[in-house]
Order: sequence, then C-alpha cells, then structure tokens
Amino acid sequence: MNTLTLIKNWILNLFGFRKHSKEVKEYLNEANVRSSIYMAFIIVIIEIWMVIRSTNKYVIPSIKAGNNFFDSFFIYTSLFWLFMAAGLAVGFFAIYFLVGKNGNVLSRAYKKRRKIIPIIFASILIIYSFFIFKEINNFVNWDSTYNRISNLGTILVYITGFILGLSIIAHSIFVIKTDKNSIHLSILVVIIFALMCLVFGVKVGYSDFFSRFDIGTGLPRAKADSYEIKSILCFLTMVIYVACLLIWRPYLSILLLTGIFTAFHALITSDPSNRIFPDGETVNYITFLITLSMVAISIYQQRISEALKAQNLEYNAKYDIITDVHNYRYYVDNLAQRLLNITDGLNNYYYLFINIQNFKTYNDQMGFKLGTEFLIRFAKKIEEIFNEFPCARVSDDHFVAFARKEGIENKIKLLENVLTEDAHGLYLYLKVGAVAPITAVEDINTSVDRARYAAGSIKNLYGKTFAEYDDNMHDIYKKKQYIINHLDEAIVNGYISAYYQPVVWSKDKRLCGVEALARWIDPVYGFLSPGDFISTLEEVRLIHKLDTAIYERVCKDLRRMLDEKKKAVPVSINFSRLDFELMDAVEVFESIVDKYDIPKEYVHVEITESALTGNLYHLQQCLIKLRNDGFSIWLDDFGSGYSSLNVLKDFKFDVLKIDMKFLTNFEQKEASKIILDMVVKLAEKLGMVTITEGVETIEQANFLSTIGCERLQGYLFGKPIPLDTLIDEIIKGKYILSKEII
Repeated sequence: MNTLTLIKNWILNLFGFRKHSKEVKEYLNEANVRSSIYMAFIIVIIEIWMVIRSTNKYVIPSIKAGNNFFDSFFIYTSLFWLFMAAGLAVGFFAIYFLVGKNGNVLSRAYKKRRKIIPIIFASILIIYSFFIFKEINNFVNWDSTYNRISNLGTILVYITGFILGLSIIAHSIFVIKTDKNSIHLSILVVIIFALMCLVFGVKVGYSDFFSRFDIGTGLPRAKADSYEIKSILCFLTMVIYVACLLIWRPYLSILLLTGIFTAFHALITSDPSNRIFPDGETVNYITFLITLSMVAISIYQQRISEALKAQNLEYNAKYDIITDVHNYRYYVDNLAQRLLNITDGLNNYYYLFINIQNFKTYNDQMGFKLGTEFLIRFAKKIEEIFNEFPCARVSDDHFVAFARKEGIENKIKLLENVLTEDAHGLYLYLKVGAVAPITAVEDINTSVDRARYAAGSIKNLYGKTFAEYDDNMHDIYKKKQYIINHLDEAIVNGYISAYYQPVVWSKDKRLCGVEALARWIDPVYGFLSPGDFISTLEEVRLIHKLDTAIYERVCKDLRRMLDEKKKAVPVSINFSRLDFELMDAVEVFESIVDKYDIPKEYVHVEITESALTGNLYHLQQCLIKLRNDGFSIWLDDFGSGYSSLNVLKDFKFDVLKIDMKFLTNFEQKEASKIILDMVVKLAEKLGMVTITEGVETIEQANFLSTIGCERLQGYLFGKPIPLDTLIDEIIKGKYILSKEII
C-alpha cells in the first residue's frame, strides 16, 4: 500500500467518510442516546436553578410592583419551564430506550412503564408548547432586527419542543406495537433535542450581545446587567453539549459547528457600526470553534474504536470465525425462540448433525488453507440448503441444522454433491444424524447430542449417509449418559473394581502373574460391559478417572496381600493413551505406588500398540521414566496396528504381548502359525519376553509353548475374577504359584 493510499485512508477514517456497518451505527446511536441522558438532566438542574433565580430577581419584584402573578411568572421563566419539560421528556425516553434494548427479558411491569412514562412527559412538553400563543402576545414589537431575531428564536424553541414531544410519542407507539426500539425515530429525537438546544443557545447568546451594547451607538453600556452579560455562556454551553455529547460523523460535526458559529457571528455583527464584535473576540471565537471541532473528532474516534470492539464481540457471540456461519451458541439461543412459534407440529422437523468424514485426509493432502476454504464453501451451502432455520458450525468439520423432514434426502444429496465437486480426487463422505424434537422447551443441547450419536452410529457403515435416532439408539445413548454422569459415584461407592485374569508360564502352566481389568457392577444396570464404559469414557475423555481408580485399587489389593504374608502376584495394569494427555500419568501412578509402598517389580505397565500415536516424544519420555524407575513395560495387543515394527524400533519394551486376533480360526490358518513363530523369534532377538493373550484351547497352548512363547493368558486358564476368588483358588490348588513369579 503506497503513501498516498495510506494518507487517503487516514483522512477518510479521521473525518468519518467510511461506511459503517449496522452494528457500528447502532452503537454510535446508543452512545448519543446515552449522552442525551446527561445532557437532559443537567439542563433540568440548570433550569430549576434559573427558575429560582429569576423568581427571586424578577418575578417577585414584578408582583410587588402590582403586576399579575401569572403574567410575571410566565414572562421571566417560560422558556426555562419549556426546557425543563424537554429535558425530562428526553431523559426518560433515553433511559427506557437503553434499558429496553433487552426488552424480551424485562418484567411485565417494567415493559408497561417503558411504554407509558416517556409518553407522559412528552405529552407535558407538547401541552406546554401551546403556550407559544401567549408568548407571541407578549412580544414587544417586530420593528427592529434585534426584536425580530429574538422573537423568532423564541418561536423556534417552542416549535422544536413541540416536534420533540411528537417524536418521543411516535417512538413510544412503535415500542407498543413491536416491543422493540426504532433506530430511526431515536435518531430523530436526538437531532430535534440538539436543534432545540442550539436555537435556545443562539437566542439567549444573541440577546446577551445586544444587552451589553447600546443599539444606537454600538458602544458598551455603562451599567449592563452582569447576569445578561454572561448569558452568552448559554450559547457556548449548548454548542459544547451538541458538539461533544452528541457525536455524528466528524465531517458532519465540523459542518454543523461551522454553520452554527458562522450564523451566530453573522447575527451579532449585523449592526451597522460594526463595533459590537471586536477583532480580539473574533480570534477567541474561531479558536473555540477549532477546539470544539478537534474535541468532536477525538470523541468520535474513541467511540468508533469502542464500537468496533463491540462489533467484534457481537460477531464472535453469533458467528463462527472460520466459516462466517452462525456459531453453536447462537444456534441454540435463536432456535429456542423459533421453536415456540412452530405451529405445524414439531414431529415434522429434525435436528440434524452433519459430519464430514475423512476431512483430516483432505487437510493433510491439500493443506489447511484449502481445507479452510472448503469448509467455508460447505458451510455456506448448508446455509443455502437449510435456509428456513438457523444452522451452525459446532467444531472442526461438524455442523448442525434444523429442517423439515420433507425432502430431507434430497437436501442431503445436494450436500454430498458439494463433497464430490470439491474433493480433488479424495474420498470425502457425509454422516448425518437426525432426531425429531419432542417439545418446544426441551434441552436443545441434548437433542443435538442425540443427533450426533445417530451420525456416529453409522460412522463405519459404507454407503449409509443418514440415520435417525430411534428407541434402540436411545437405550444405548441413555446408558452412555448414565455411565458419564455416574462415573464418580461408581468410583466412590466401589461399583468399579479390579478383576484379575491369570497369566501362566507356558512350560508348566503355573501362575506367574495377573492382568488387572476394570469391572463395573452397577446397582441399576447390573454388570456393565467393559466395551460399553471404556469406549464411552475414552470418547468423552474421562478414561483417566477410571484408570486412576484402578491404579489405586490394584495397589491397595497388593498391599493387602503383602501385609497378610501371602505370596503376592505381580499385576499388569493397562494405560490408555489419553492418560498421558489428560493427566501426568507417571506422577499419578508412581505416587499411588509409593503411597502403598509397593515394590516396583510387582507392578507392570501395559501400553497398547494403538496408544503409541499422537505426541510420540512425550509418550516416549514417560515410558523411559517409568522404566528407569524400575517398572516393567509391556507392549499390549502387538500386531493389531499397522505400525508394529516402527513401534519396536522406536520404543524399548520388556514384554511383548501378542494380540489374540492371531488365534482366530487358528487351526485353519497356517499363516497365523508362521507369523506367531516369527514374532516370538523377533521378540527374543530384541531381548523381550513374549506372552500371547486369548488362548482358549489346548492346541493353541501347545503350539505357543513349542515355538517358545513364554507366557499365556486366556479363558483356557481362567476368566477375570475378584481378588478374593483368586486367593481362594490359589489356596484350593487350582492355581499353583510359580517360583519364578518375579
């Protein structure tokens, strides 16, 4: 950007030539309305003081001189009362305008006052304005320029007061009909109020100059009233109010100020003698004009800065910063109101949860810039297709919408076409979950979560794009929510405990250890499958709570066995990848081991192969520390992932636990035997002990023993059982403890 462009932009911004957004305009208008409150009530206070002062100085002496009480009071205080009525009307209008911005949450009593009170004070102002006819009757004459201008000034003050009252009433009627403010009418009120102030200031200030000088000679009067001499301050005060409190665009403020000062200067220099306004006062006059202009620019710039900040806050409260569609918060708030107005049956509508599958690959292949551009186009397409109700981006590549059931398949097809057109040869596909609303006041978050669950239920089903939340899903969803909401309770009350599955030496089948497995026996659901609660807790990132509870339970059981002088059995404990993300897993685990004073050789750490993803460096450092601190590190489920050999290259393990899938249809698959043989030999070369889980038949056990697999685990040797059951079976001789336990 060149220097001329920078200067041009600076000038445009400085003087307010830039076009404002609707939000900025509203902010500036509200700032003017807010300023008018201060201006209005300052005027009320001043006018009260002026009434008291004029009464003491003029009204009471006039009455004592035999003049009519009402006429005396009116002649010397009429304009003060008019301005007091205007100040009260504008003040209450502004107060109820600003507080009424959130009228939908106001009490019924307040809403009524908001509509009526401004009307009452505006009506008083209008009624008082009719005293203009009495004011006209009191005019001395219209012969001289001085009298004509003074009389016209008085008439204009009454007329603007009348129009001001009408404007406030018009706004109040609009509020009654719509229950919201009118921006345009509020601007009109502020402008008319400013105009009334200026007319009053010009009239009083003009009269001051001609009270200081002899009209015939233009020379200063020997004994001018000091109160009247200083009345020009009224003009300056009113100009300051208008210029510094009621701020429009700077170029308009400068034009307004220049016009006012020029007109006022023309009035007070209209005397033929041209001695009424000396050069020195002209300099002061122009200096004052320039100063006010600079102040107006400064205040405007400050308000613009605040308005833009408010606009950004307002934008962030409603819109997603990436895609420029609405955000989830706005979706929920807006839809909550819209649901109340649906009259054709809620069961004809769906909450929709829209998920782009495989989008991570798109980002990896095309880059985040193109990925973001794709999301923007896709989001706008959702807005275009589901345009009857709000839609929003929830996170990542997840969106929500609300739509009629009718034609939903065609609309989803249109969205799929967007993926096809923009995929650049990559395979992107949609999963859309839907749930129908039950009541207009239901928890939208829960309904959206159910739609999300429906979308997730078809995540791995090729060719299936749409799923509606049904009773079966509801039962599963309800169970998941129960698991999430009752996890802490289950831990505290002991519903979750450690069961132990035996591990034996392959050579003599003697017990050499156990694996600790979490079991949840619930008072409501009874036995909860680990497949249910473990996957659920991983999904909602609460698995570390469960694992911490198992660490505690295992160490407590080992301490019990050691204290009872029984032969303790080494226990292997499973660690989830999320444990290392959600907490300091090493610190938590070691602190529990130290708390119960458990020898390190009695606790083994199992890490699944699938856990060795994400922040590999962090995980590697954690495993190195555990190993250096004396814990045996096991690699669980070896062979279940695609990076097994890389894992063996990058990490150091003491035990290799071979995945049970290798034993599926073991007798019919010769390849399984070959692979198992090679894996065992590989582990031996790398200095690792081998164990195979999932052993269910004598044939499997014998083969594994033949190829040199040192330890075995599976239903052939026992299912997971409580500690007391394990101890009893050891005592009864079902399990014979190996001398090579450690």
